[in-house]
Amino acid sequence: MIGKEWSLIVFSMAMQLSAGIILIYDLFLLSPLYRTRVDIPARFQWILMIALTAALVGVAFSLMHLGNPGNATRTLANLHSSWLSREIFSVLAYTLLLAVVTILHFTMPSAARSLKWMVDFTAISGIVLVFIMSRIYMIPTRPAWNSVFTPLGFYLAAIILGSSLLLIFQINHGSWASQKLLAILSFSIPLIQLAILPVFMAWLGQKDLVSGNALAIILDNHMAAFYLRLGFFILAIGFGIWAFFSIRSDTLRNHLLFTPAILAWAAILAAQIIDRYLFYAQNLPAEGF
Repeated sequence: MIGKEWSLIVFSMAMQLSAGIILIYDLFLLSPLYRTRVDIPARFQWILMIALTAALVGVAFSLMHLGNPGNATRTLANLHSSWLSREIFSVLAYTLLLAVVTILHFTMPSAARSLKWMVDFTAISGIVLVFIMSRIYMIPTRPAWNSVFTPLGFYLAAIILGSSLLLIFQINHGSWASQKLLAILSFSIPLIQLAILPVFMAWLGQKDLVSGNALAIILDNHMAAFYLRLGFFILAIGFGIWAFFSIRSDTLRNHLLFTPAILAWAAILAAQIIDRYLFYAQNLPAEGF
C-alpha cells in the first residue's frame, strides 16, 4: 500500500497539521489575548494563512488519491452511510471555513476580535475532521487499525505538529507564557507517543493472527524505520526540553529559543512522517477479505 497510497500520508498529515495549528492557536494564543482585550496582532493573520495552505495541500492530495476529482462529488452522495463521504464533506467544510476566516482577517483586520467565534467554530470543525479521518480506518477488515489507538494517534499528531510549528512562530514576538506552553507540548506529546508505543505493540501481539503479522512486518520488513521513529521521538523530547529551558523572559535573549525550536520541529516532523508510514504498513486484511 505504501507505494500506491503515498498521497494518503501527505493528505492526512497536512489536514492534521492544519487542524492542530488552528486548535492550538485558538486555545493558547488567541483566547488569552481575547480575554485581556488586547488588540489581536496583525501577524496572527499568517498563522491562519499557514493553516489554510496546509489544508489546501491536503485537499489537493486527497483529489490525487481519488484519481478523478469528479469522484468526490459522487462519493458525497453517501453521507448517511459512508465514513469516506463524511471525510470528504468535513475536509471541504473545514477548508472552506478556514478560507473564509483567513480572508476576513486579511481584509478586515480591525474586526479580528469580533471574528473570534468563527475561529472557535473552525477549530471545532477541525476536531471533528480528525475524528472522521480516524474513523475511516476503524473497520473489522483491518484489525491492526481497528482500535482506539488510531484516533488517539491522529489527535496526538495534530496537536504536536501544530504546537511545535507555532513555537517557531512565537520565537520573536510571542509572550513568555505562550512560549513555555508550546515548548511543554513539544516535548510532552512525543513523550506520550513514546509511552503508548509499547502498549500498542503488546496489543498487536495479543489481539489475533493478522495483527500479530502486522507487528511482525513492522519489526522485520521495516525495522530501520521503526528504530528511526524511536530515535526521532527521543530527539524531539530532548530538543523540546532544551527549548523550554531556553525561554528566559518576555524580552531577554529570545534568540536562545531559535535553534532548539527549529530542531524540535524537524525531529517531530520526521517522527510523524515515519509513524504514518508505519501506520499504512499495517494494512493487512482480516482472514477472508
